[in-house]
Amino acid sequence: MVRQGVTEAPPKTPFILGFECAGVVAAVADDVESVKVGDRVVALPDHRAWAELVPVPAKYVYSVPEAMPLQEAAAVTLSYTVAYLLVHDLANITSNHTVLLHSAGGAVVSAMDELLCWFLIYM
Repeated sequence: MVRQGVTEAPPKTPFILGFECAGVVAAVADDVESVKVGDRVVALPDHRAWAELVPVPAKYVYSVPEAMPLQEAAAVTLSYTVAYLLVHDLANITSNHTVLLHSAGGAVVSAMDELLCWFLIYM
């Protein structure tokens, strides 16, 4: 979507694509306490995720369990990020809405299903 220019605020060209990434922390700013060098993480940078090294604010960096492959962590993040945007930003679903997920297959729709169930239970 970014490459095609159909996002709300596309970055100025030239830029590096990618919104989610997973890897091992190579460096940490002095004021960051939530992660340390060597931690396995998934992160949501503001684009640039396809770069070899990616600067990301600490609030958008999340630990990945040792048993989870980094590729899987990035894939889960992709599915839930898209699902969250669809449920909350595009559809603007609130507690009084009824939702029908037609042909509910695939990772994004499964994530939407979980987000909607959580929303109905806790909101």
